[in-house]
Amino acid sequence: MEVRDALDQLDRIHDQLTKSEVYRGFRVPTVAMVGALGLLAAVGQRWVVPGGEPRAFVWYWSIVGGIGTLLGFGAAIRSYLFREDDFERRRTRRVMGQFLPCVLAGALLTVAFARTDGFVPLLPGMWAIVFGLGVVSVRPHLPRAVGLIGIVYVLMGGLLLAWLPPEPSGWCVGGVFGIGHLVTALALQSTKEYHDD
Repeated sequence: MEVRDALDQLDRIHDQLTKSEVYRGFRVPTVAMVGALGLLAAVGQRWVVPGGEPRAFVWYWSIVGGIGTLLGFGAAIRSYLFREDDFERRRTRRVMGQFLPCVLAGALLTVAFARTDGFVPLLPGMWAIVFGLGVVSVRPHLPRAVGLIGIVYVLMGGLLLAWLPPEPSGWCVGGVFGIGHLVTALALQSTKEYHDD
């Protein structure tokens, strides 16, 4: 066996190991902080977003979502850059590679739907569905309960699409994502396999 073959075989073994181990890059306090941000933004929408302004709604929640994304991925990026070894970095790349397409899809849907005021009420449901699919896609790398939370996001998105209020409230976004992130933080905190040994 040549050295190159041995290295390729080691890479395949590492890939298999990264598929089976729990990813610990999402920090419980940060996930909880994103949940709290969602709930605070839901409360604050009434004072920041004028009624009957669909584009203001989209901008408001895009900014809140951007801040939440920076907070949520910030801890993972920091770990990737400063704490993780090559094996852990491979796992981080795998998890992000599975989740980030859903974030991109959510952003593209936002741009497309925001162009027509009548489509804006669909966004909270679409965001929840797309995010839930992202959570489900990384389920093999996270504690089992997180996969169930992803399914609940999808179901909540379906309910929001079926209910379709003519003018979505802050609770359609902040309530779903705030409570979802707080429950996710609780699931991560209470799962033994998620904590460092």
